[in-house]
Parts: sequence; structure tokens; C-alpha cells
Amino acid sequence: MFELNLAHTSILELLEKAAEKNELIHVRARQRRVGKTSALIQFARENNYTILTKKTMERSYQQRHPDLNIIGYVDGSELDGLSNVVCDEGIPKDAVKRLHKLGVLLTGYILENDYDNTGIDQAVPLDYSAPGKSTPLVQIELEKLDSIPRVFYKGEKITKRIAVDFEWRTGGGDKIGSTYIRIKHGESFNGKLAVKTKELAFGEKAYE
Repeated sequence: MFELNLAHTSILELLEKAAEKNELIHVRARQRRVGKTSALIQFARENNYTILTKKTMERSYQQRHPDLNIIGYVDGSELDGLSNVVCDEGIPKDAVKRLHKLGVLLTGYILENDYDNTGIDQAVPLDYSAPGKSTPLVQIELEKLDSIPRVFYKGEKITKRIAVDFEWRTGGGDKIGSTYIRIKHGESFNGKLAVKTKELAFGEKAYE
């Protein structure tokens, strides 16, 4: 069993590990707005997996991600003949367990109790953020000077890295002068590799 814990790994990395062992990731109702769905979509895109989501979200997700196969849950029969499906949270717990046992679901999220899996969120405000340590904006890990860095952006692991730039400058004393971050990476789209750039700057741009 895998539990959603961002203290030592990203959500995308956790999905990869869970898929290797054909396990589900147990999440709690208050673990919202941490990037679970974004990571699941990226994971499905990179591996050409079908996504199972709540019926109410199917059309919205499909419009935003036309390159993916997204199916809204009704009773499970809509997945007949499919395998390697990944599921977003909100699917009834019994259905998730049944589809996983049948070999339809590879991995995905399962909320811990039946109330959570009804998808009723009235007890959780829309602007709620889980207490404790927040997910860092950017993490760069480099084991050795000549090794490939591990890069995480908002908790999601960046793959197909092309260039990673980070520069921070003081404004004197303990003041922030400027921060500049640029992450260039490849992303598959319609079978082709596209280059994407995430560029963030605060204060005077670091490069001169």
C-alpha cells in the first residue's frame, strides 16, 4: 500500500513507484490542492495510459487535454476491454477496489473512507490548504558535479530536462535582491517532442 506523503518524494515519482508494483495510492480528503490531478495527467501522458475520473469532470478534462483518453466513471462497464487505466480520486472506493482486482486499474488514487469517495467536499473549503509543510516551488537535487539533476516543480518531477538555470542575488543583508529560474524540458505531444520552458523572475533579472 502506498500513502500520499510529499516529505520525501514527488507525486509523479510516487505514481511511478506505485505503478511498478500495481498498487493504489491512499489519500485523505484534506490532501487537496497539492497537484495530484496534474501529476496523474502528466503520468498518463508520458505512458499513454487512460484516465478514469468522475463523470462530472470528464468533459472538462477532455477539453483541456484532447490528446488523452479520459473516461468518466458510471458503473465500470465503460472500461470493458481496457487495462493500464489510472484513476483520479472521487471514484467510489468499492468500485476502485473491484476494478483494480480485475486488472483494469494499474494505479491511481483511492480515498480512505466511503464518505470521502462520494466526492462531497462541503466539509472542506475550496481555499483549504493542508496544514504542515507546503510543497516547495522548485527543488533541484545534484548528487555530484557531473551527475544529472533531479528537478521538481510544484512537487512534480521534471523529465526530459534540457537546461536548468537558477540564480539568486542578495539585496543587501538578509534582503532578497532577485531570483531567476528557467527550466527547459521536453514534453511529448501527439507523438512528437515539444520543448517547454518554465521561466520565473523576481526583482531585477539575474542574468546580466
